[in-house]
Parts: sequence; structure tokens; C-alpha cells
Amino acid sequence: MGRQDPECLNANFRPWTNPDWLPAPVALTLNQETGERPLKKNTPSTTKKPKPPEPTPPPEVELYTAPKPPKQGRIIGLDCHPDTYTAAVFVGQTPHDARKVGARDRLSLEQLLAWVEAEFTPEDLFLLEAGSNSFAIHHRLLALGRQAVVLESCHVGRQAKTYADNDRMAAARMVLVYLAGNAPCVWVPDELSSQRRQLLHAHQMAVTNHTAAVNALKSYLNQFAIRLGKRGLHLASTRQWVLGQRAWSDLQRELLADYFAQVDYEQKRRQQWQRRIAQEVANEPRMLRCLKLLGIGLINAFALLAIIGDVRRFSGPEKLVAYVGLNPGQRDSGKDKRIKLGVGRRGRGDLRHLLIQGAQAVLRAGAQTTLGQWGWKLFARKGHRHIAVAAVARKLLVQVWHVLSDHPPQALETSKSVTLKLHKLAVTLGKSLRVQLGLPAQLKPCLLELQKRFLQPSAT
Repeated sequence: MGRQDPECLNANFRPWTNPDWLPAPVALTLNQETGERPLKKNTPSTTKKPKPPEPTPPPEVELYTAPKPPKQGRIIGLDCHPDTYTAAVFVGQTPHDARKVGARDRLSLEQLLAWVEAEFTPEDLFLLEAGSNSFAIHHRLLALGRQAVVLESCHVGRQAKTYADNDRMAAARMVLVYLAGNAPCVWVPDELSSQRRQLLHAHQMAVTNHTAAVNALKSYLNQFAIRLGKRGLHLASTRQWVLGQRAWSDLQRELLADYFAQVDYEQKRRQQWQRRIAQEVANEPRMLRCLKLLGIGLINAFALLAIIGDVRRFSGPEKLVAYVGLNPGQRDSGKDKRIKLGVGRRGRGDLRHLLIQGAQAVLRAGAQTTLGQWGWKLFARKGHRHIAVAAVARKLLVQVWHVLSDHPPQALETSKSVTLKLHKLAVTLGKSLRVQLGLPAQLKPCLLELQKRFLQPSAT
């Protein structure tokens, strides 16, 4: 992105001074007679210093490189479809000595699981290509005590550009690509992350359907040169105003009633899933801590944890940025070929779009924040708003990695903005749901209780 501004927020930022994120101060033992601190060096000691405790090993982190081929077992490639499954069985350690020893096609799910349980052992390795039902099949194979991994579909699919292809070839191709070392594994989400992703998808579909219902009503009214302007469709006064614009026939009134009913239904679904998301955010301290960051609201905070899951699977913020697809790409070849690909068209597009919206909000705030100032300076230097928005979104994601890793962040909202976000969260929950979650029914005590949850340890 060119020359970096000294106020740029990056992974190597200065420590933050908020006491909520700093460890407790260390007490110093002073000499009662002289009032001086004892020296550590050149001080005679008559007693042997105790041996320092051994450091606690870091928690086990799942690796996402494909495991080595089994020496004694077989390798089975599974091509999964909604109704049928095809398998190709190989033995060998490399693509050169791989030998196909069997194949099965057009198996139902029950037939596949029965065949796996009867014919294979825990030493065998099953390979699946990432797809709509591959995670569910992965969990079922693990329940049977078998080894299974899910390979990235983009790497496996690159090898399918041949003159002929079918399910048997796809299953065998999976094994050969794995043996060649060209297909890394993907993270299989745990049950909690999987359910959160399902909730996020339901909310996104409700938003899409609600927008489509509103646009359909506006398109119908446009046939009669009726424009709503800034009138809210959820207001009864707006609907009475529409009915009074012209003499509607009985059929037209029936069509209008259907349009309004569709808008009400989709809005109700949207509010239902938004309240469910607010409930998840209120119960998860890590999501609440994400609300302290610039440009991260209720939906963004939930989507971050739903899609990222365990942040420990990313060794650094640059890994998380690449996972979402906010790192600029390039292609260099020869002497004169220099192609800059920019961001997008790879990674998690759903999360990338939400972060882009958050970055737009940061830039709309103008010079009120350091990150906003840096974004506008980059916009003035590059001349393209999209470049500045993508750069701000990347820095927001870097801050998210530090927050989820319990590191001190820097791109923080003001206390007034954080209070406003918590107020919206409490209003979205509603009085009855606040009481159900163990929060005070009144808004002000509820805000204080939510602020206390910032420092609580997460459930995972």
C-alpha cells in the first residue's frame, strides 16, 4: 500500500495503556533500613535459589497440513454427493507407487457407513473434498473410529481440467493430489462454531429476503408513479397513505395486502434471528470485547467468532488476513510482467464483506479516529476509495486477531460509542430476554452488567 504513515496501525503496534488489559503491577521488596531496592547482581547468597518452574506447554493447536500417508493402512478418496457416494481405494506412499486396489460407486449413506465399518480399520485414511455435506460425513467417520481429513476444494478442483471426468475419476484424483502434497486440509468446525455459522446464514438469508420483499413492493408501486421516499413501510400511516394515492380495484388491494404481508413476514424473521444473535453476543465475553473495536457492531462481532472459531489456528494476524482474503495478491513473471491482483475473489467472502462495511463506517466518521485519519490520508495519496476501505478493513481484522488472542488492541472506540453499542444490544434483546439471560430488566443496570462481562473468561 505504499509508504506507511507513522500513525499506521499494524501488527507491531505500541502497547495500549488501558488497565483492563494490563497485568497487575509487581510489588518490589525494599530494605526497611535504607529504603533501597536490593540489587540482583553481585549479591552474595547463602541459600540455593529454587529452581524456576517449568513453563506450561501451550495448548494443543490443530494443524492444517495433511497428515502423512499411512504406512500400513489404505487411502480412500470419497466423492460425496447429496444422494450417492463414490470411493476409490489406494495403497502407496507417493503418486509414483500408488496402486488402486478397489472402488465402489453409487453407495447410499447407509451402505457407505456399513462398508466402512466392515472393511476398514483405524489405520486407513479417508479423504473428502470440502463441500456442502463433507463436514457431516467427516464427523460420522470419526464416530466410527476412522481417520478422515477434508481437503481444500480449490486445490483438488484444479486437477479436474481434463478431457474426461466422472465420480470414480474424482475419487481417485483426490488420492493422487493428496499423495503429491498439493492439497492442504481445511479446519472442520466444532459443533458450537457450526451452529453459529448456521445462525449467521439464516440471518443473512432473512436480510436478503426482506430486501427483496421491500424492492418488490416498491417496484409494484412504481407502476403507478407512487414513490415512498423516506416513509417507513412498517408504519400504518405509510400504508394508509399508499391506499389514498389512487382508486385501487379490489384485485389491486388484494395484491397490495399480499406485498405488505410478505414485507411483515420477512421483517419478523429478520428481527427473530437478530435477537438470537444478540443473545449469543451477550453470553460470549469475546464477542463483547470485539464491540470495543472501531467498525465492529452486533452482527460483525457474532460473525467473527462464528467464522474464525478458535483463533489459535492462526499463528499470526497475517494468516487470518489471508484466510479472509484481505491481503493483496500479485503476479510477477519475467522482466516486465507485474500484475497487482488486489483483494477479493478468494478467502471468506461473507466475513470480508462485513469487514468492508465496518471500514466504510470508520471512513464515514472522518477524522474522529486515528484509523479514520490514516484511511483518508491513504485515499488522498492513492486516489481510490476502494483501496483505502480495503486497507482499513485489513487493519480492523488485525486488531480482531489481537483481541481474540488476549493482546492489547489499539483501534478502540470511545467510551461513548461502546456504551451506544451496548445500548443497542440491550434494546435488541428486549426486557423479557434480558431477564431470561440473568441481566437486569432496566437499561442502565443492564449496561453496567454487560460492561462487567468484558473481563470475564470465555466459555471456550
